[in-house]
Amino acid sequence: MKPTRARDLVLVAIVFGALAYVLLWWAYRSIPNLPRTAPLSVVVIGLIELQVAGLTRRRLEGRPGTRPILPLTVARLAALAKASSVTASALAGGWAGTLGYTLPRTDEFPTAGSDAVTAGLGLAAAVVLLAGGLLLERVCRVRKP
Repeated sequence: MKPTRARDLVLVAIVFGALAYVLLWWAYRSIPNLPRTAPLSVVVIGLIELQVAGLTRRRLEGRPGTRPILPLTVARLAALAKASSVTASALAGGWAGTLGYTLPRTDEFPTAGSDAVTAGLGLAAAVVLLAGGLLLERVCRVRKP
C-alpha cells in the first residue's frame, strides 16, 4: 500500500465540494436545517484516531510500559488511516461547498446563517479527522533500516 498523496485528497475534496454546491443550488429551498450536531461524530472519530496514533507510536518504539503490537494490527490501522483520510477529504469538500453556498446567502434564506455555522463546524471536524488519519498512516509506515 502506497502512502496517501496530497493531490489525491485535494482532488476528492474539489469533486465533493462542487457536488455539494450544485446539489444545494438545485434543492436548498426544499431541505430542512442542517443538524448542528452532525459534525460531532466526525470530530470524535478524529480525536480517537489521534489518540490511537500516539499509542501505536509508543508501542512500535517499544517504550517501557507498553506491549508489543502485532504487525497485522499495524496493517489494519494503516488501512483504517488511509480510508479515514479519503473520507475526511470528501467531508471537507462537502462542508466547504455547503459553506460556500450558504455564507453569501444569509440574507436570502432564513436558515442559511445557521447552516453556514454548521458547515464551518463540519469543516473543522473534517480537518481533525484528516489530521488523525494522516498521522496514524505516518506512524504505521515501515521505516527503512
